[in-house]
Amino acid sequence: MRFDVMPVATEKQIIEVEEAAFNVWHNYYKDIFSKEQIDYMLKKYQSREALKKQIADGYIYYMILADNHLAGYMCVLVQSNYLYLARLYIKAEYRRQGLAKKTISHLESIFKKPELGFSHIKKLRLKVERNNSFAINVYEHLGFKKIRSEDTDIGGGFVCRDYVMEREIS
Repeated sequence: MRFDVMPVATEKQIIEVEEAAFNVWHNYYKDIFSKEQIDYMLKKYQSREALKKQIADGYIYYMILADNHLAGYMCVLVQSNYLYLARLYIKAEYRRQGLAKKTISHLESIFKKPELGFSHIKKLRLKVERNNSFAINVYEHLGFKKIRSEDTDIGGGFVCRDYVMEREIS
């Protein structure tokens, strides 16, 4: 399988990520969140308008491609001393094929390039829903460790109950 990661830059790509989010979230989170919470979170965080605002605010979205097909997407935000992996979603038909590992490796290779000026970034950090045992297992397999629990009121009467996980950039 040919693997590639491409920055999201165009309106068409933003629409593709929005559609992928709808597909992934309704497929994957149906056993973790209510349909109402999924719809609320998609509108708040993954709608076309939300994606454009996040990109304007410094979030960097990438499309994950397998054999030139959109297999998923990720989003990162550079913080003062770590890289925050805000999103990493793989479509159901592409899971269990090593794409998360390839994506993390690719991400680290980007941020280790001295010419980009991110040599101070030594860690990757993410949040994962505490009931999301599949993703927790994937992240632990990739070297992430739980550093704390965090409950966040996201509005609409909904709360995200996450683990904050972290790993050194290798």
